[in-house]
Amino acid sequence: MRSFAMRPWHRCYRYQRPAMRWASTAVARVAEPYCWRSLFGAAAAVALPLLHQRVECDQHDATMQEWWTDPAQCSDFCGQWRRTWNPDWDGRAPPNGEKMKAVGAIRHLLFVRHGQYDLDSEEHGLTELGRKQSERLAQRLVTDRLTPKKDRYGVIQVQYAGIWVSNVTRAIQTAQILAAHLPDVPLKEPDPLLAEGKPTQPHPSSSPSRLSDLWEDSVRMEAGFRKYVHREVDYKRLADKEKRRKKKEKELGDGFVPDGATIPEPKAEDATAEPKGKEPEHIYEIYVCHMNIIRYFVMRALQLPPEAWLRLRGDNTNITEIVVHPDGRVSLHRFGDIGHLPLDMVTFH
Repeated sequence: MRSFAMRPWHRCYRYQRPAMRWASTAVARVAEPYCWRSLFGAAAAVALPLLHQRVECDQHDATMQEWWTDPAQCSDFCGQWRRTWNPDWDGRAPPNGEKMKAVGAIRHLLFVRHGQYDLDSEEHGLTELGRKQSERLAQRLVTDRLTPKKDRYGVIQVQYAGIWVSNVTRAIQTAQILAAHLPDVPLKEPDPLLAEGKPTQPHPSSSPSRLSDLWEDSVRMEAGFRKYVHREVDYKRLADKEKRRKKKEKELGDGFVPDGATIPEPKAEDATAEPKGKEPEHIYEIYVCHMNIIRYFVMRALQLPPEAWLRLRGDNTNITEIVVHPDGRVSLHRFGDIGHLPLDMVTFH
């Protein structure tokens, strides 16, 4: 079987070729004098596929077999594959669609998987290779901090705000190795919200998961996402603060003094605003955790189907970078980056 035999666009092209030949022949015959039959044939060749496409757009319950065999199902002409972006995905967007100036820093969330661990031990601690992998990861993080990043927007100097870690032994050991190479970066207390688990039943799946495990893990991992993945400034709280300030100012009139200050203060949205034309600050945060939760965070942040998390692979000590902008935009800058490891040190388990 040819390698492209299962690709839907090749199947579409296979079905479209007879129609294209028919349309070309009909159009050519239009040139014959008084050949009205050919004219009607050419019009039908153009109109019928469009009518068929319009009918298919109204049928959203097409089966998988129809999708593979019907050319109309192979394109996004009907918009069936489109998804609307939720601007309030983190619950921090301006309330009621209000327009507020985007303030705060650009957050670079570096999710790092732990090094190789011993599957046979009870604690699942790092193996000797896992420690070497973690050492190389630490050296790379140090190098990234010493080497400024340059692009068309300017120069970015990487500064790590801290190292967050799950409460699992292999992750803690990996984080300790990183902290030894980055002594000025604070190592946070282990957080069980970053522990390993199954966020949801993956599709496709080789075996079903216990509902009790899925329920416990999914709630915990979603709580971890809401705690760590969000824009820096909560615009809802900012708007509430400004609303209370205006209400108090209206009640007190000339005697109003903001927050007990002796001199007038700027409005809340202006107090944290960046100077005009200045690039927002970049904050880098390191999270040492596990591949399942990293995959879930990626799907969740990009608003992709979470049940597809198992289709992504990530080796030990890989780096995944999710960037959250002040206005709520999210981008995946890299996934599963293991550029610091030679091929003979790359492992999955």
